[in-house]
Amino acid sequence: MSAQLQLLRQRDIYMRIIKSKYYRGFAIVEILLATVVLAIGFIELTRAFSGISRVAVRAVAMTRASNLNHAIMERVMSQNFDARGNEAGDSAIDFDGVDGQVSVGNVTAGIQTISFWVEADDITSRTDHVLDLNGTDFIKIVNGEVTVNNIDSPTYYVNGVAGERTIGSIDSWYHIAITSATGINVTDMDIGRVEGESPVYFDGKIDEVRLWNDVRTASEILTHHAKSISNPFSDTNLKLYYKMDNRSASVIYDYSSSSVHGAISGGASWTNESASWSITLGREGETTWSGNNDVDDFHTLSFVDGNYTDLDAGNDNFTGIGGRVYVKYVSLNTSGSPYIFDDSATPTDYKQITVKVGLPGSTDSTELNAIKSSKASQGYTVTSAPYGN
Repeated sequence: MSAQLQLLRQRDIYMRIIKSKYYRGFAIVEILLATVVLAIGFIELTRAFSGISRVAVRAVAMTRASNLNHAIMERVMSQNFDARGNEAGDSAIDFDGVDGQVSVGNVTAGIQTISFWVEADDITSRTDHVLDLNGTDFIKIVNGEVTVNNIDSPTYYVNGVAGERTIGSIDSWYHIAITSATGINVTDMDIGRVEGESPVYFDGKIDEVRLWNDVRTASEILTHHAKSISNPFSDTNLKLYYKMDNRSASVIYDYSSSSVHGAISGGASWTNESASWSITLGREGETTWSGNNDVDDFHTLSFVDGNYTDLDAGNDNFTGIGGRVYVKYVSLNTSGSPYIFDDSATPTDYKQITVKVGLPGSTDSTELNAIKSSKASQGYTVTSAPYGN
């Protein structure tokens, strides 16, 4: 073999070796590049799934929050307009503190429970004589505390709370109930005055006066203190029931079977409907969701997790979701079409309910607003009474 041919063969072998090394390196680069591309794709896919998951979780949270919002709104709207307005057309008697009174006279013997709603115009360093039973047994408010005269072993209730006696604010309604194991002979009853005491006359408003010849239990007092009695004429233990809704010029009708009607005289007059409702928004002794029987009870009420298990909203599957309820008086502006509602700080025939429910992991919230009208029937009707509703 010539030297020239041998040189050509050696160069060919050398080039084959070089090409082989070159292409093997190129394949390694390709594999590495493909791995990087797959890794990037996996990361993007993971991000996509994560985004989808977050959207799904938020959608579920929004649905749950919306469901809870509607359930709470339905609960609030199903309650009475006001503790003092548990019936359409509710009113009260306003006593001037000078000579206003309701004369009742003889009712019956053996009375063991007395209850009524009261709004005092003044509670500072004074005594108000509210209700006289027979000249010696009577109920009064002394410096903002409910007390009695000549009633044996009384048990006091304010807004359905046993043992409570305090009237904390003027121009606010309070439900008073007093029980005694000893029956009282109600032979000469007056509302708004106690003859022979000083001062004689009460200054404020009184509503829903009831006398019973049995000791009402704490549960009965709490349950019924803000409700009308559906069929008082047939309740054998109820011996006097002044709803004070008939707004007759000078007569208050007794809706019990006793039919002992009262005579209005002096500076005692009927209030309008709104004046008989409470300015103060808040609870009247209720401590649970199931006990809230008034739209006002939900004002500024906050909730989270299991605080609303009595909502009757199906399964309690709202863990981690919370919110708040607001109630305020509003006035109806009829100048436009449709009508609009304006903010009001005084009692009106309308209240706006706002329910806000938070979204977990977010500062956002769902919100519902509704208007509750006093003009709607509250579901408490007299089924048997000789003097109408």
